[in-house]
Amino acid sequence: MLPSRLRCWWFALLTIGSSKAIYSSAESHHDYVLSRGLLEKWRTKTKNGVTLFDRLPRNVERSYTPPQVIEHRGFPVEVHHVTTEDGYILELHRIPSRTPRNVVFLQHGVLQSSGTWLVNPSSRSLAFLLAELSYDVWLGNFRGNRYSRKHTTLTPDEAEFWKFSWDEIGNYDIPSMMNYILTETGQSKLSYIGHSLGCGVFFIAMLKHPELNARIEIMVALAPLSSFAYITTDFFRVWAPFTDRIEDALKLIGVHGWLDSEGFGDRFFELVCEQTYIQAQSCRNWFRSVVGPSENLDPAMIPLFNVNFLRGTSMSVIAQFAQNYNAGNVFQAYDFGRRGNLLRYGSVKPLEYDLAKITAPVYVFSGGSDHLVTPLDVDWLLSKLKNLNGSNRISDYSHLDFVWGIDVKEKLYEKVIALLPPP
Repeated sequence: MLPSRLRCWWFALLTIGSSKAIYSSAESHHDYVLSRGLLEKWRTKTKNGVTLFDRLPRNVERSYTPPQVIEHRGFPVEVHHVTTEDGYILELHRIPSRTPRNVVFLQHGVLQSSGTWLVNPSSRSLAFLLAELSYDVWLGNFRGNRYSRKHTTLTPDEAEFWKFSWDEIGNYDIPSMMNYILTETGQSKLSYIGHSLGCGVFFIAMLKHPELNARIEIMVALAPLSSFAYITTDFFRVWAPFTDRIEDALKLIGVHGWLDSEGFGDRFFELVCEQTYIQAQSCRNWFRSVVGPSENLDPAMIPLFNVNFLRGTSMSVIAQFAQNYNAGNVFQAYDFGRRGNLLRYGSVKPLEYDLAKITAPVYVFSGGSDHLVTPLDVDWLLSKLKNLNGSNRISDYSHLDFVWGIDVKEKLYEKVIALLPPP
């Protein structure tokens, strides 16, 4: 028999050894469970056909113009050109109905084009849903974007071409396109659906041309731009106070507009965003950091998002966002500075647009998770509109969900279509 002290040491060694063995066994089991779980997740993704390093499917529509997309989807298409009073030549894209029908005019937001309404599959694209119902669908393009970059006397290489803001788009582009559409179709009224800045310039048009209010069946505003005072996107809020100096510096070196991804930009996005699902998810996260959190954007659609995101505009259009943010609760014209404002508006401050004077019927849809047009901004707008027909806030919607969301048909477009007169 071992001495008592030696027996104690021997027992201690056995205890430590067995404890290590037990711990090692538990750790191995934990690792096994963790590995098994990860493997199951990976298998699930594989079953769904989506793994992070899978290559994104190629979409031929990435290189198509909006009329080509419409034709590719099996719909008739027409291209029309409208010249504004100040000489800009705007391109309209039409999905005509077989017989004279009620007209719906869709107007995109900033830095986009008519193509923004054609990104989603036809089963959840508002333009195609309306066309299927036999509405006469017209898609507008602001001056300065890729499809409206012509002028009767100016070229995009001249600084004068880019001297426009929200005010010129609202005062000239929207009325010119509306009057052309009504004349071409022989209709007395049309329904207008705008997204973001497409709503803001509509309000300007109705105030600058009050006679047009009577030509509106209903205006449906999706994430409507107004005061822009409560934006919560950090990047924008950091740079907004310096916007005048930034704009002056850019103009000094000859940058007045464009902001189009054509060429190098498209190739860059293709390289960093569109090769694999993990790249697409990273770029989707970038979109979300700007416009607000959303799980409603399909990473597989990133290539079409990219080619419909930067389509061109002027520096003044972008600067006016920051000016409205800096001004607080007000929807105002472009700020030319004290001297410029005196010459343009007869006061040291820019003209304020009185939204209460809009008599066209307006229905507003907004997003509870929108970081660009926030619920506070929308609430301010709702308090100003006197002919408001109603509003609907989708709690989990961010800014781009209104045009590119996965569930946009069920959550939004069916409600929008219910507001329109029958086709």
